Amino acid sequence: MLNLLQDWLDATGAPGVSVAIDDGQTIRCFCAGMADVRTGAAVVEETAFQLGSVSKSITAFLLVEALSDKEMKLDTPVVDIAPDLRASNEYAFHDTTVGHLLSHTSGLDSQWWVDMGQGAGARRAAARAIVSLPLIAPPGELFSYSNSGYVLAGYLTEILTGQRWEEFAEDRIARFLGSHSISARPDRILIRPIAAGYAAPPDGGEARHTAHWYAPAALSPGGGLAGTPADIARLMRLIRARLMAPPLPIVPTVGWRYAGWGPGLARYRLGETSYCRGHDGTTAGQVCAVRLREDHPGTVVVAANAVWAASQIGALAEDILRATWGLADPPPLPQSDPLSGYAHWQLPADTNLAGRYTRLNATMTITTAPDEIAVEELYSPQDAMNWFGVEAGGGTKPVRERLRRTAPYSYASTGKELHFLRHPDDRARLYVHDGMRASVRTNRSWT
Repeated sequence: MLNLLQDWLDATGAPGVSVAIDDGQTIRCFCAGMADVRTGAAVVEETAFQLGSVSKSITAFLLVEALSDKEMKLDTPVVDIAPDLRASNEYAFHDTTVGHLLSHTSGLDSQWWVDMGQGAGARRAAARAIVSLPLIAPPGELFSYSNSGYVLAGYLTEILTGQRWEEFAEDRIARFLGSHSISARPDRILIRPIAAGYAAPPDGGEARHTAHWYAPAALSPGGGLAGTPADIARLMRLIRARLMAPPLPIVPTVGWRYAGWGPGLARYRLGETSYCRGHDGTTAGQVCAVRLREDHPGTVVVAANAVWAASQIGALAEDILRATWGLADPPPLPQSDPLSGYAHWQLPADTNLAGRYTRLNATMTITTAPDEIAVEELYSPQDAMNWFGVEAGGGTKPVRERLRRTAPYSYASTGKELHFLRHPDDRARLYVHDGMRASVRTNRSWT
């Protein structure tokens, strides 16, 4: 295992990596590389990492726990728990359920990012701001990964428990695990060994140390937890029981990246006939991934301190899962219909795909040519800081790429896929979906 991890560090250039492997009875930990390049501190079992969006799996678990305490279910409307969130916009938010939030089908845009401070009302203020925005689709209709939905999940947990989300998280996890390292509070995490994060500069060159905490307090349910892989593996035993038990629904996703999505956990194709659940996370300078076999209690947690390894961390977790339990690599994916779960959203043959597509943290401009599209993307200042460790008031520089047609309204390049849909009840409303998030075409005439 140590050779595999060292090979991965050599291939990616990541400073350090930590792995926890759980067979359902025993958790084994393996570490390689440096937690902090500046000091030469090694990654050890006690080194904590920021979890990024792996926090969402824990947030979903905590909300399901809070619902269970009140004898409530996932189909409870959000506004039944938080009447202050009643709002009307172009698609009525008050139809959204807790289950919609946790499976990314709420219709909320993906990346509302405003620091509301550290006060007790920060999460309430954020929740109210989020639900005042137009939805991209009616609740329950379209999978589109939403950090914003998990801000609301944290707020609902606070209402149900009467505690700040950070406090309930630590207390409820301690009820099951005893002493643990998992926390969203920097003052708790920074008193223990923790990995320093590193970001890749956009123009190449030496990686930059990222000397800031990822998520403001209001947004921490979506990505603000930290902990050791060993403690995350212990907690995953409980998450497996809560979030993977039938009859919890799996919603259809778009494209080839996922095999569906359930509350708090994505579904991945692990082998020819086997699947696993899990989540990936990316923060300012750090990445994390968890994978849980569906047919076995086997679980792998991986964390590294290099944001540029975000696209490889999930594959590493799956490689370790296969190597540990002797599973064969999956055969190549067949060219299945990437929109099979959204047949009634498909476009007519003469649809012009060109235009500007937007979501809260990104703008995508698309031009068309026979059998390919050209894409230019701009990302927010927060993305520039998270990915490159730089202040960029205007966001990132344009990222340009060409994608080839792979299906009637699907295009792909190495590492990227885009799929085009339209809403069945609003035929002027076009979307481009990257397999994770949907962006809506804007009809404005100005630039």
